[in-house]
Amino acid sequence: MPSINQCIEATARIQTKDPKAAVMWWGSPGQGKTDATVDVHKRQGLPMDRYMSINLTNHEVWDFIGCPEIVDSDIGRTTSFAPTDIFARFRKGTGAGTINLEELSQSTHHHQTWAAGFIEDRKTTLFELDPEVRIICTGNRAEDRAGSKPLLAHLNDRLWHMDMETSLDDWCGWAMNNDVDPLMIAFLRLRPDLLNAFDPNNRSNPTQRSWTKLSKQVPNDLPTDLYMICAEGKVGEGAAAEWVAARDMMHKMPSIDSIRLHPDNAEVPTEPAVRFAVATALSMTTEPEAFARDMQYVSRMPKEFQMVYVTDALRLHPDLHQTKDFINWAVANKDIFMGGN
Repeated sequence: MPSINQCIEATARIQTKDPKAAVMWWGSPGQGKTDATVDVHKRQGLPMDRYMSINLTNHEVWDFIGCPEIVDSDIGRTTSFAPTDIFARFRKGTGAGTINLEELSQSTHHHQTWAAGFIEDRKTTLFELDPEVRIICTGNRAEDRAGSKPLLAHLNDRLWHMDMETSLDDWCGWAMNNDVDPLMIAFLRLRPDLLNAFDPNNRSNPTQRSWTKLSKQVPNDLPTDLYMICAEGKVGEGAAAEWVAARDMMHKMPSIDSIRLHPDNAEVPTEPAVRFAVATALSMTTEPEAFARDMQYVSRMPKEFQMVYVTDALRLHPDLHQTKDFINWAVANKDIFMGGN
């Protein structure tokens, strides 16, 4: 099953060749599908005012086909449909853009019938879409037990279908570029099974979406008891307990400044959670001029944590591939970095 990044790349390639090709992404709740549609949009070099994400389950079908009204005509009073302008900024002549139809598999068959026509004909009752406008649909699978319904056969036939698999590396790369707490990233590296553990029987679940919201919406300086209440309310009791315990331990890690000031003798933690935290924090704050000192320190850690630092640092600063420090490290560690080739 492809990763989110692979689906992003495949969709971007398909829709670059033919913007009219509509894609359907299938994945579990909270997996980050909506954020991924934004990534596809940005890869086209398009501004965010040319992006729209619309959740079909939050709308009546009349919002898309227009509402019936009584009008006077040359044959008397008749019923017509007042056209909708919900997609007006994507009409023909406005240029490229992206429309994300969310929760397609949770929508009613009335919505699906409308979507099939919209995708095939690329027009509303009022206007045609610009030929450069892309359509991406998202939804959950039946096995996710999240209210998904089978898609109508003729709608299925009009879509490119891609099933997404949760990838820890993909999410960590995204999280590092989107201001997610580095301690949380380090914790989920230690407990990857908690990255996306959706259970429809629970009110709160650890998912990529809920971890991200916990990081962005809850102040880090809350007292532990209040922070625990917030965490339980978003990722569930069990995941919250593990995360808060690991978070408290990670706060004991040496400061980044002290590591870079004394890379040869700064303390190297022994607890795996703290090691992950140090490697992640260093990589997220590194700059080319700090890379040599970081490598001095990281080389004193076990190889798996060296790999975490190097992989993340290169993701943020690809030019580090060309540095002497990286080349020397890669040669010395080719067994883990290049599979021994």
